[in-house]
Amino acid sequence: MTQNQPNNPPSQERLERARRFESLFQARSLVNASHEEVGKAALGYTQAKFNILSGAPTVAFTRSITKAEVPSTGLGKINFIGGEPPLMLVVVKGNFDVSSLATPRWRDLKPRTQAKYIVYIFDLRAGIPCLTSTGATGEYFRRVLNDVSLPDE
Repeated sequence: MTQNQPNNPPSQERLERARRFESLFQARSLVNASHEEVGKAALGYTQAKFNILSGAPTVAFTRSITKAEVPSTGLGKINFIGGEPPLMLVVVKGNFDVSSLATPRWRDLKPRTQAKYIVYIFDLRAGIPCLTSTGATGEYFRRVLNDVSLPDE
């Protein structure tokens, strides 16, 4: 006996979000890109993925990183099937609503989540982040940036 699957079309909000994302960010190989070009890609990804609450986001920091170095940043671990792609750590500073990182089922139950920093580890082959982390203050990212002068705010 075959059961009919419920007709569950994508919500208008999800469709609009997908269209917005596609209009603001197109993944492309960044293997031969400069740090500045990867930073621009990170800004485009940020604008496509998150609501900017005020001002224009800026790239605070970029540097090449290896998979082996990632745990020492405090960002966790990443794994790849096959060979490790070239990676770049990018920190974007701004005023962001990062509620979209919440699981859709729980998004409505959560108050808006704001962040001042978004850290990406970009897979340069795929041209997209393989890790995303957010922080409400610079304090969280002092270790990532190795910059003790970062303010708490």
